[in-house]
Amino acid sequence: MKLFVKNLTHVDFSYFDAKRGLLGESWQTDIVLTGKLNDESMICDFGIVKKQIKKWLDDNIDHMLAIPAEHDGSMLTPLANDRVAFLFDHSKEAADDKRVFQCDAPTQAICVLPMAEVTPDAVAKWVEAQILNLLPAELEAVSVRFTPEHITGAQYQYSHGLKKHAGNCQRIAHGHRSTVEIYADGVRNAAMEHDWAKRWEDIYLGTQEDLDREITENSVNYHCFRYTSQQGLFELKIDSNQVYMLDCDTTVESLSAHIADVLAKENPGTHIEAHGFEGIGKGAISEHKVSA
Repeated sequence: MKLFVKNLTHVDFSYFDAKRGLLGESWQTDIVLTGKLNDESMICDFGIVKKQIKKWLDDNIDHMLAIPAEHDGSMLTPLANDRVAFLFDHSKEAADDKRVFQCDAPTQAICVLPMAEVTPDAVAKWVEAQILNLLPAELEAVSVRFTPEHITGAQYQYSHGLKKHAGNCQRIAHGHRSTVEIYADGVRNAAMEHDWAKRWEDIYLGTQEDLDREITENSVNYHCFRYTSQQGLFELKIDSNQVYMLDCDTTVESLSAHIADVLAKENPGTHIEAHGFEGIGKGAISEHKVSA
């Protein structure tokens, strides 16, 4: 007998890709539980198991930076005060690529994955192996399926950190895969949507006050971010080509306002309404118009 739960939860996180760099991601989570019926004609207490799995995902991958620990370019170094340094050397993937990526953060902000490439199927298999022994003994198997949202229009994948947030959003490298809806004078404008998605393709959204310095090493320009929040000290060094700087915090409210403001200035006399999404099915709406 099997039980299933469609859309148990969403996990929003960032992961490191050897070719594309830091990527924000949002996955829908479906599960299937296999076991024999008990005296109550049930496999298990459905409500309890759903909460256990969701809590495990919240604690072990959601709002974290997932790293491919078995890739040749990955290096993980323990630091003092329960912190860890992740360094990725792109030259291990392509000899002529001199870029590096580094994130130093509290251990709780890094998801170390025993794989060379982060994919939905590989991560699902890892989760299955981790959680089975945590579930009721009568369960014989658990199947996890991660699915990116099917987005037919424009989309972007962004990473960011919210140092003022009391929860896990304060982590410097977590993110989302998001769609965007833009209306010009009340009419949805696909050209503006795709243009904005291109601007924020595989992007890190940086806050100006968190920028520690800009440097050049081996002819590569980097933005270096640093801040201390409730969970500890966070530091990030990333290729400047993958950074979009803002003068505001990177909450979804601020991001939708930024989109509306920029597009209104670029299109004087047009009323712009921006629906900025944060992952799957949630976001903020902002409107702006600049006189022609």
